[in-house]
Amino acid sequence: MTGEFAYKRLFGPFPTYRKVEDYFPPYQNPFITVAGPCSVENAEQIHMIASSLGKLGIEYLRGGIFRVGTYPGSKFGLVDEVLIHEFSRAAHENGMKTVIEVLDYHPETIMILTKYADAFQVGARAMQNYMLLRILGQSKRTVFLKRHPGSTMDEFLGSAEHLLAGGLCDPILVERGSSTHMNHVRWDLSISIIPAIKAITKMPIIIDPSHGTGRRDLVEPMALAGIAAGADGFLIETHPNPDKSLSDPDQAYPLEEFDDLYKKIFAVKVAIDKHKYQDNPTFTMNSSAQTSTLP
Repeated sequence: MTGEFAYKRLFGPFPTYRKVEDYFPPYQNPFITVAGPCSVENAEQIHMIASSLGKLGIEYLRGGIFRVGTYPGSKFGLVDEVLIHEFSRAAHENGMKTVIEVLDYHPETIMILTKYADAFQVGARAMQNYMLLRILGQSKRTVFLKRHPGSTMDEFLGSAEHLLAGGLCDPILVERGSSTHMNHVRWDLSISIIPAIKAITKMPIIIDPSHGTGRRDLVEPMALAGIAAGADGFLIETHPNPDKSLSDPDQAYPLEEFDDLYKKIFAVKVAIDKHKYQDNPTFTMNSSAQTSTLP
């Protein structure tokens, strides 16, 4: 035995993500807003939620179409194209775009989702599915990339590099918490990674305080903290009756309270960026370069 590794702290390849470092977003000053239920339960539910969120000016409607989770349960991978159609219709009728999670790169899966998804989501568990990332990079759609709860910042940015290497122009990073020894939350939201990443790249990063805590009572303070730390937007799960949510009820934010939360988020955003907006009562809300007055 020798001591050659005793003081070594970096193992494996040196972190390299040149495309991430050189990335320049196609839109200026985006504020990315994503909200919706954990699971799309039925047509009535998603149309009602979409109507409420659309009135607030939310840009993207999220909603679980495929059954995924930590444990398989009895309906893993359930595909209901009728429900996907209703999800898409609900979003577009209320002026929003759709975000749908992609589970695999099977051609049939990609074909179905391409019909309905304005943006793809790569879930935390698929963050290092590099073939999936390369294929989605060719799609020319916006891709939301969630950080795996056990990954480092370098691994996260390495995955983003795969998206860019595939040809993607519009990636969005999502911080959704880490696995730690803390037991007051399901995951521990790593807010410090936001300014750390923004010091490296101009790629937008948004905060997910729903998955990032697993507790609806912590969604508001952590969303505000994330925006204060420089996040370019948020992803929040909401439900008209959180306790009755088909999945993850503990983290579902009450739909009736979402308007107040939204106003607080914008107040923090404006306070942080007031030097940008002090002479302009409107600002860019989303990556489509729309402008909107404050709610």
